[in-house]
Amino acid sequence: MSVAQEPVNEQGVSLKRGAFSLRSFAGDAGLIVGGALLANVFSFAYHFTVSRLLGPDRYGTLATLLAISSMVGVLGGSIGTVAMQETARLWALHLDAAIAPFVRRLARLAVVVGGLTAAGTLIVSLPISRYLHIVQPALWIIFAAFIGMATVSSFVRGAVQGAHRFGLFAASMSADGLCKLVIALALVRAGLGTAGAAGGLLAGAAIAGLIAFMPMLRLGAAAVEPVVGEHLRFGGESVKVLTVSAGTTALMFVDMLFAKHHLSGVQAGYYGAAGTIARIIPYAVGVIALVLMPKAAAAHHTSRESLSRLLTLTFGLGAAAAVIGVALTSGASGLLIGLSYGPKYLAAAPLLRLYGADAALLGLVALGTACLVALRDYSIAPYLAAAVAVDAVAMAVWGTSATHLLTVAIAVNALLLPFVGVRIAAALRTAPQAPSPLLAEVFS
Repeated sequence: MSVAQEPVNEQGVSLKRGAFSLRSFAGDAGLIVGGALLANVFSFAYHFTVSRLLGPDRYGTLATLLAISSMVGVLGGSIGTVAMQETARLWALHLDAAIAPFVRRLARLAVVVGGLTAAGTLIVSLPISRYLHIVQPALWIIFAAFIGMATVSSFVRGAVQGAHRFGLFAASMSADGLCKLVIALALVRAGLGTAGAAGGLLAGAAIAGLIAFMPMLRLGAAAVEPVVGEHLRFGGESVKVLTVSAGTTALMFVDMLFAKHHLSGVQAGYYGAAGTIARIIPYAVGVIALVLMPKAAAAHHTSRESLSRLLTLTFGLGAAAAVIGVALTSGASGLLIGLSYGPKYLAAAPLLRLYGADAALLGLVALGTACLVALRDYSIAPYLAAAVAVDAVAMAVWGTSATHLLTVAIAVNALLLPFVGVRIAAALRTAPQAPSPLLAEVFS
């Protein structure tokens, strides 16, 4: 067994990777937050411009497809999260040369998963297309291709995130948003409608994956033997992550499916507009999770004290972002709708007030579950499954209006949040103390 050499500063003091440093955290957070904010600016510009070209009815269709993509996308998100966990572990143990070979090997598995996900989306579209009033085959084909491509991109982007290649991570996110916006606008203006908007999504996912993967072709040229059973272990860990990610994502988007079924096309468009703006809150909290997850995964191998300080800082920032979001969606709902979607969508303003409260609760739930996943603690999964089941049954039976749908969502998320807090406290108490200096594991 070889010992990983820790870097030292000019005074010869060991600098362990994964140990909490406010300066390092701020620098890395600047890259991630900057890239994520730019990507979100492009993403919301996509929504706000495309919605004006499509109108409320067709935008309701697009918003429903995006909700489905987010729920199906947990497959890609799961393998991306496990890739982040693995590359963060390699980074913390100074096994940098093993990262690129690991990504190249497992990328083949990601391609297979992406292909199967795309095929599954097409198969499922047959029974649900009439329930959702979306019956255009060409639209479902483009959408399925986007789902498959996004799955592969999620894997590669998760790997570079865990490897602390935050500049590359930010570039991939930003390019995704910009490409999606530009190509979607061109295709919609060319008369392709909702299919053109979906084509922009497909192009953005392809560019994002390519940007993140290309450096992996040049890095880590030294041969590294694969671990026996690596694919099985990676797949098993991905399934565990999936049980948590699927629950969180379903809580965020399942209401849109029932809105598309219960409400008229125009009303579903209003509901989608309010939801898109309200989800700025969990997305803002999610930006904090982008910093938290690789840092927590690395700190888990370094120091319980570092992990505790990291969680205190990030959850304080997350709570502050949620409070600010609720204040804005409550006090300026009409202004936000009018500026973003235009006068045709002003009927969505009253919905935004309720949606903001729901989104704030869900943002904190999502931040907590992201923390647990980074620590490889999946004990929250049964609670999430129960919450989704209650959501779905209540919305199917009682969700005949937008107000009813949001009332159900707020109640379920408020009841779920304390369970998340209890699981985080338990995970922190049982976190390994990881003595230093760290010993590198044999990568063979």
